[in-house]
Amino acid sequence: MAKRNRRQWLIELLKEVEGKIGEERLVRILEERGRACTPDSMINKAKKAAKGAEDDQVFLDNLQKVYPMLRREGDDVYVVYPECYCPGMKEFKGKVPHSYCYCSVGWVKEMFEQALERPIEVKLESSVLRGDKECRLRVLL
Repeated sequence: MAKRNRRQWLIELLKEVEGKIGEERLVRILEERGRACTPDSMINKAKKAAKGAEDDQVFLDNLQKVYPMLRREGDDVYVVYPECYCPGMKEFKGKVPHSYCYCSVGWVKEMFEQALERPIEVKLESSVLRGDKECRLRVLL
């Protein structure tokens, strides 16, 4: 099966599942898939940024040097992508179920939790695939 067909299959599956299982369960499933997608190289960069950092601000300073998608606006921390970096998904902009982007929440959670060795919360605020101008995930340390 060609990659495009697999992506279309995934989108159709999500559309079928949405509304048939609870939203909380679907979000949890997609977050877990996103966690599994987080590359070891990124986790290692985040762990290195956290090593020896005496507080979250120093960690964020260090992480921002190797992860330009990290944005700080006052006390708020965001991961911001100007486009969708999920392989092959750009062509489906506007056609992807809203639930799909929760895998990005899991991706970001995994990176931060591995580095900080504690649970954190991430909130999806906007998504290019949903028609927004950027993907924006708020990180609550």
